[in-house]
Amino acid sequence: MAITVGVLALQGGFVEHVSMLEKTAAQLVETGVTTTVVSIMAIRTPKELARCNALVIPGGESTTMALIASRSGLLEPLRNFVRCVQAFLFGKKPNGIDRL
Repeated sequence: MAITVGVLALQGGFVEHVSMLEKTAAQLVETGVTTTVVSIMAIRTPKELARCNALVIPGGESTTMALIASRSGLLEPLRNFVRCVQAFLFGKKPNGIDRL
């Protein structure tokens, strides 16, 4: 079994989130907690988002993030991802987005 965890990479400290998640995933396998392969990827496009089973939205300037998501065509795919019953989302609701 394999899981892909995306980190929304529109701005801010997403690199740190990717690094921490990669280390954590590796430790879980090394210590025998799981045999599931977990891939971590930075998400910038709807195509990349479509490959994810879970999504982490790093904190930061949510108004800027909402603007970038809207301009990049990622806002509607993000909304659809959140509505998907089999998807997981980790993060706080951004200030610039009324509903996800």
